[in-house]
Amino acid sequence: MKKTQRSASQFLIAASTLLISAIALSSWQTISDAALPLDEIELPMGFEISVYAEGMPGARSMSLSPNRTLFVGTRGAGKIYAVLDGDGDNQADEVITVAQGLDSPNGVAFRDGALYVAEISRVQRYDNIEASLHNPPAPVVVNDSFPNDRHHGWKFIRFGPDGLLYVPVGAPCNVCEHQDQRYATIMRMKPDGTDLEIFAHGVRNSVGFDWRPETQELWFTDNGRDMMGDNRPPDELNHAPEKGLHFGFPYCHGEEILDPAFGQQRRCEEFTRPAMKLGPHVAALGMRFYTGTMFGETYRNQIFIAEHGSWNRTVPIGYRVTLVRLEDNQAVSYEVFAEGWLRENGRAWGRPVDVLVMPDGALLISDDRAGVIYRISKSTVVPVEATGKRQALLGKIKQTALFQNYPNPFNPETWIPYQLAEKAYVSIRIYDASGHLVRELALGDQPPGEYRKRQKAAHWDGRNHAGELVVSGIYFYILEAGDFRATRQMSVAR
Repeated sequence: MKKTQRSASQFLIAASTLLISAIALSSWQTISDAALPLDEIELPMGFEISVYAEGMPGARSMSLSPNRTLFVGTRGAGKIYAVLDGDGDNQADEVITVAQGLDSPNGVAFRDGALYVAEISRVQRYDNIEASLHNPPAPVVVNDSFPNDRHHGWKFIRFGPDGLLYVPVGAPCNVCEHQDQRYATIMRMKPDGTDLEIFAHGVRNSVGFDWRPETQELWFTDNGRDMMGDNRPPDELNHAPEKGLHFGFPYCHGEEILDPAFGQQRRCEEFTRPAMKLGPHVAALGMRFYTGTMFGETYRNQIFIAEHGSWNRTVPIGYRVTLVRLEDNQAVSYEVFAEGWLRENGRAWGRPVDVLVMPDGALLISDDRAGVIYRISKSTVVPVEATGKRQALLGKIKQTALFQNYPNPFNPETWIPYQLAEKAYVSIRIYDASGHLVRELALGDQPPGEYRKRQKAAHWDGRNHAGELVVSGIYFYILEAGDFRATRQMSVAR
């Protein structure tokens, strides 16, 4: 397999615009490995990306054995792969299909020499799997009592520090109430499949979780509902320090957004708030606490999240790897770590699914669209001075600024451009002519750069906090970025 590698200082400014159908986005067909444009991936200075393994259509969830066999699940491909790097050169020597013909085997977990695989309605186990990768044993059914709904039916699984296997059961719908209490939960059971119980409630569709090393407490991603507009609701990063917590679905989304159909039944105050509100419709999937040392102390025990990307948003978002930083067991910031799979020409050539920290500290990322596993590591080349297009651009930005929205006047939507001279937490508040707050766009921590084009500018869909279209008239928008604050005027013409 040919090695492909680029230094972060060579990377181009990544774009973020795409709108293709959900069917096309969910395709697991691999693209030509030789065509992977890794030079489009933008990383922090000092990091580099390479292809660790290729030729795995639909590569999704990952699990690593103590012997460093990497097991990879899929959905539509119906296969389980084993990835071997026998010579330890950080590039796979062999990819073996150890099982096929399975029913969306998304979830994989390894324990005591056995590979656990989650299909739609059951979890199976392949005993002593590494001794017979080319001719695996017949699987043993661990538990086959899970619902068989295909909507959010694929499962991510992991063993917790308590020795139990955690298995989410997604809601069988976009948004609904169901008599079966197993739906919209995270469940757990013993390795032999007994004592199955609900650990967390109100979880629409979690496809990634991990335990914080210092506390051994569960953190997980959750995908927000669809069809509430471009910016509502956010996806979520949640923290479940104990059994029995309820995280709001289907009644409340993202801390304060009552569901249009079910929100009158319960109050948001009744539920556990998100630890961090992520981007709307980013499809936050796999997540891991960074437990390595390669990236340095500033990354240790922080959370990497694979964002698969939106499918029904006017201006697409996601298709990237983000970083959530913690202080005192609280999530305090949300920023982009790796992006560039989403292009300006309206096509995404890759979709991150899961992340995994290797023993040497490198970060693996699975991609079910490109059919590969990437490896992000610290570069062995130390740049003497900043070079490349990104550094040249940043050198020209002397001050943070807010620009006129476009189109203006507008109906139904508009974009708000700005630029940042330094990293800052960015928010935009929109007020009517009477001074009443209409909408707040919390954009989170953003690196210095230009946010002028539609792919990166703030987007307002012309709706208030309740999701209602605002009336025609004059409005004011205020940008706050660190200590910077600026105001401009815009017009809505219905």
